[in-house]
Amino acid sequence: MGTRGVAVLIVLLTGGPALADGRCDLNTLVGYQILLAKPIAGYVEAGVRKTGYEGCEPDRVLVFADNTGVRCKDLVRQHLDELPTGYLFARNNLGDLKLCVEGDLFAVTQTN
Repeated sequence: MGTRGVAVLIVLLTGGPALADGRCDLNTLVGYQILLAKPIAGYVEAGVRKTGYEGCEPDRVLVFADNTGVRCKDLVRQHLDELPTGYLFARNNLGDLKLCVEGDLFAVTQTN
């Protein structure tokens, strides 16, 4: 478990604020497990890879710094000058995935 995952776990165990570093309300994620916390390096849309983060649109693939990614299901308008960290949560054996980015929580799916 990475440093951020430990920080989230500590907050949950100590009864501190129910907010992750990504500022999403963890009360809406009861029953989910945190899978990862990775910087979002860019996205792929219409077969073209772009650097930066411009939110989520259905079928856009968000690419993490390690070249893994998730496919957007929801529309979320965000523009950030710095590359944000995405926090991926799952339940039901990866059938229900949520990504938290700078306070916005939205549905995503596996890329393959």
